[in-house]
Amino acid sequence: MLASRLHVLGFSTFAALAIFTTCGVAQEPAVEPPQPAAPQPAAALPPDEFALKVRPIVEHHCLPCHDGAESDGGLNLAPYATSADALAAPLVWEQVMARVNLHEMPPEGSDQLNDEKRSTLVHWIAAHRRVEDDCHKLATDGNQSFYPGHVMSRRLSRSEYNNTIRDLTGLDLRPADAFPSDGSGGEGFDNTGDTLFVSPVLLEQYLLAATRVLDVALPEREEMTNDETRMTKENGEGSSSPHSSFGFRHSSLSSSLTFPTADLPPHAAARQSLAAFARRAFRRPLADDELQRLMTLFDRAQTRGDAYLPSLKLALKAVLISPHFLFLVEPEPETEGVYPLGHHQLAARLSYFIWNTMPDDELAQLADAGKLHDEAVLRDQIRRMLADPKARGLADSFATQWLNIGALGSTVKPDAERFPEFDAQLAADMRAEASGLVETILREDRSLLDLVDADYAVLNDRLAAHYGLPPVEGSELRRVPLNDRRRGGVLGLGAVLTTTSLPLRTSPVLRGKWVLEEVLGASVPPPPPNAGVLPEDDRLHDGLTLRQRLEQHRTNPECAACHQRMDPLGFGLECFDATGRWRHHNAGQPIDSSGTLPDGQTFNGPAELKQVLLTRRGEFLHNVTRKMLGYALGRGLSQFDDCVVRETVKSLEANDCRSSVLVEQIAMSYPFRHRYAKK
Repeated sequence: MLASRLHVLGFSTFAALAIFTTCGVAQEPAVEPPQPAAPQPAAALPPDEFALKVRPIVEHHCLPCHDGAESDGGLNLAPYATSADALAAPLVWEQVMARVNLHEMPPEGSDQLNDEKRSTLVHWIAAHRRVEDDCHKLATDGNQSFYPGHVMSRRLSRSEYNNTIRDLTGLDLRPADAFPSDGSGGEGFDNTGDTLFVSPVLLEQYLLAATRVLDVALPEREEMTNDETRMTKENGEGSSSPHSSFGFRHSSLSSSLTFPTADLPPHAAARQSLAAFARRAFRRPLADDELQRLMTLFDRAQTRGDAYLPSLKLALKAVLISPHFLFLVEPEPETEGVYPLGHHQLAARLSYFIWNTMPDDELAQLADAGKLHDEAVLRDQIRRMLADPKARGLADSFATQWLNIGALGSTVKPDAERFPEFDAQLAADMRAEASGLVETILREDRSLLDLVDADYAVLNDRLAAHYGLPPVEGSELRRVPLNDRRRGGVLGLGAVLTTTSLPLRTSPVLRGKWVLEEVLGASVPPPPPNAGVLPEDDRLHDGLTLRQRLEQHRTNPECAACHQRMDPLGFGLECFDATGRWRHHNAGQPIDSSGTLPDGQTFNGPAELKQVLLTRRGEFLHNVTRKMLGYALGRGLSQFDDCVVRETVKSLEANDCRSSVLVEQIAMSYPFRHRYAKK
């Protein structure tokens, strides 16, 4: 389509020039009659790719069945001889691509397409698709070549498991910290279904974790005798749930369980407890047969002589190791295709996106009532959830992974002798600072551009002292106004600056690469094998500073292309040392934090660098949107998600880049509320 328009524009321009040349400017009549102007050559038309490459394939393989009004399936392909013909009927060719990708056309027994012909046909259709329609589509076997089919049911990540156990029991036990690490995939997050494998080791850890959680939340004390139960009731100390007599720790689990009384036999009490607990754990109502299976475990334990609490804990343990708890299950429909998520599945997807944990009672009740397909109700819930303190879950999980700071303090840390002030507590504070910045922007509905440049930071006493800023009281993080613009935003975060440094020195290369990839969404290829090695420390080597050695390194043509993009960005952050402190000198030399980008833009220091980055705000917003969408969907993005990204960026630009717009646009999008099921 674009090529056709450019051709028309080019031809019109040529014709106008020809007319102008022929007519010339008004002159006095010549004595001799003017000679006719030489004929101008006609503009060369580009070859019609459809007519030359695609139409012959259609004629040979498709028209035998799809020619005329009585064509198979009502699909008549005879009228489409040129690109213009085909482009006028995009839905027809979407249907063709779907059937070709599914190997339904040509039908069995007909002359089949070879790989070259199939590729030619599908690629032409894909290249001329109407991308504005993609906002209401998902990638399927039929519309994307070699698409394997995506199953959205996935297990909980470690952070999701920890948070869900916390909200189920009221105790922040963090049992998943002992689990094997989650991998990352898709857009770089650990909640990507394709990478959340279940190993035998993890299965053992699930069982151990369930046992530990229940033992801590419901420690077995000597249970009350029937006489004690009766006396408790008669004394008015409670009839159905005398929790204190069981010696429980204060937890939402203990307070939500039902215990036997003189009027409530153990079987009935256990049934009430299991129905309520499993409803919350499974994030949906239970079927009768599911509850009966849990009760069978309780009854068997009672039959062999176990007391009430051990019998109940056995059934509760079955809930905690059930796939319906460990996985975000999205049931398969009866037929293949794209369909809207059920209310309970949508509630779970929404809560694990915004809160990184299970739905609360309000969201669960709306799902039970079947109200979450109402867009007004869904928008209200998104805004309510963003204002809730549990939105910290999104900030923690998204910020840590997007900024690549999760390893700070463990596998990534400065040299202990060179930087003795850096310890585990400072590392934890730095990670919390990054999460706190994102949380502040989300909770206060601030502009996403604050991530690039802000006049505030999120600090506590230790961080303020480390950075050399005015004192802050207490260890609690809070938003603190800054006197200048060199620190605010992600480029001034200690976690980022330390992670992108080496143990003994800063690294302009790593920092510049980080800015390109994580802020602007650019792709930087790995260095060639013969790229060479720079010194591990920042002392003068052969009389050259680190900056001078990098400038020398860029004289290598194989290295220049990437380093000309990365190094200037990293130089702009050289006033921060390897632990994020401000400095004016290094190795006895004044810091040079100036930079010149390949397009000629210059800056000096982080404040000016951030202003340069804001001139590329479109790239930044596009990148943050892609990252957030990939995180929300728990999968890698496809071409059909690009429309959501474009529309979200447009909405951000029209609404002062407010963070709520980003979350709401994604949560209301077609791919977030739908899924593709493959039979």
